[in-house]
Amino acid sequence: MKFLLCLRLFTLSFLSVLCSSVFAQNIKLSPQAKISLVTVAPGTELYAAFGHTLLYVQDPINNIDKAYSYGTFDFNAESFYWKFLRGTLPYQISEATLERNVYFYQNIEKRAMTEQILDLGMPQKQKIFDHLEKNLLPENKEYAYKFFHDNCSTRVRDALMIACDDSLHLKHLEQMDDYSYRDWMNKYLSPHPWAAVGMNMAIGAPSDKRINQLEACYLPDNLRLMVKDAKRLNGGRIRYLVDQERPLFQLPAPEKSSAISFLWHPATVFSLLFLLVLFLTYRHWKFYQKGYWLDKILFGFVGFLGWILLFLWFGTDHGVTNWNKNLFWAMPLHLPLIFLLKEFQSKPWYGYYFLLTGLFLGFGLFFVVQYSLATIPFVATLFLRAIYHAGFEHEHKVTGPKIRKIIHGRKVMKVRV
Repeated sequence: MKFLLCLRLFTLSFLSVLCSSVFAQNIKLSPQAKISLVTVAPGTELYAAFGHTLLYVQDPINNIDKAYSYGTFDFNAESFYWKFLRGTLPYQISEATLERNVYFYQNIEKRAMTEQILDLGMPQKQKIFDHLEKNLLPENKEYAYKFFHDNCSTRVRDALMIACDDSLHLKHLEQMDDYSYRDWMNKYLSPHPWAAVGMNMAIGAPSDKRINQLEACYLPDNLRLMVKDAKRLNGGRIRYLVDQERPLFQLPAPEKSSAISFLWHPATVFSLLFLLVLFLTYRHWKFYQKGYWLDKILFGFVGFLGWILLFLWFGTDHGVTNWNKNLFWAMPLHLPLIFLLKEFQSKPWYGYYFLLTGLFLGFGLFFVVQYSLATIPFVATLFLRAIYHAGFEHEHKVTGPKIRKIIHGRKVMKVRV
């Protein structure tokens, strides 16, 4: 009896879900229906630094009031943190009333919201609504989130492009020219300098691709700007895609900036570290010391970081962490090689190890200058230590006679200076 009862309840619940899904897909929007693009401004927290995008469908005749979001994930998912780290955490589409969204972003997140009511024909509205409802089905609601290529904003962009088809005409926006994915990311990470340093270390060459304005719409603000100036062809007439743009609520007066203090900014911290290491290096040179204890701290940390970057390249599916040029200066082999150096032991390979390290650090410094100015003092600190051992340390510096002996293939002997 219990088994039959459970089977009956399961059947009824399954049929209920199936019928509601079929019903939703068969709804025909009324002429009073409207579709809006809703853009949520960036917030103060790191997770909200890039903003958010919603598609809002309202139809008073069919009692529809749904704001669709492609930015939902389940904190209770199995192995949540491991999947998040590996880039395999599935994201979902979800829906709620616009009123609930406004309450959340206005009263809890303190983030502005802008609504753009779209001037669409009935076939286009219906196509967007059907597309969103189809994505809500259990078998379709999850997708593999990609930060630059497949997120809450790009999914909405694609839905609009599919609905409008070739009737959509996009205005060329010069302010979106000649930027890479990384450039756009850094613009939005300026209030979070430590996060900017970390993310610039983690992402690789794919993020440096120069992109067009469609690709730049991985950011909600860029999508809003593109849609604002877009036009569509309707019955032989060209009309603006946005019929009306309005703020959904007014924000209170801005509070005092919570920007990170100057002393805790990564550029300041790394610059102070460079000056400290410069002073210690001078003392090591003056008193004929090697100071390997300092190198083990610096290069041991950098080697550990290098192994993390290698894992992000080969062990994850983020799509933008491969071909990472930071590995020039964050060489994984520093861990364990740096711990093989002994303060009171002389090995010929010590000097050549630091010479090779200095060459790689030079390449790494060239790439860091291009996208992460705050990291320059840190890489320069490593370069200082490598150059000290390879060119100035009294016992193991690489001299001209040593280089000539290598070139001529003779055994390297210790050269006293």
